[in-house]
Amino acid sequence: MSDAQFSYEHLTPDALLDALESVGIRPESGLLALNSYENRVYQFQDEERRRLVTKFYRPQRWSREQILEEHALPEICRTPKCPWPSR
Repeated sequence: MSDAQFSYEHLTPDALLDALESVGIRPESGLLALNSYENRVYQFQDEERRRLVTKFYRPQRWSREQILEEHALPEICRTPKCPWPSR
């Protein structure tokens, strides 16, 4: 499927689970859809009972650099450099 033909309707529960399992993550709980305007974001627990969040990005909406920057933010917020107060 080309990016021009992309539609989230093809992102079925089976496709979500296959994508997670392809990177070694096995959800043990259901996938809880979280609010996101542009992308599809889900929270779940894995087999070690860790709470995880996965995000499926719309193709060509974000550059690789933007995605990597977004993924670095949680690590930054675990340090004293965090611009926001911790909870």
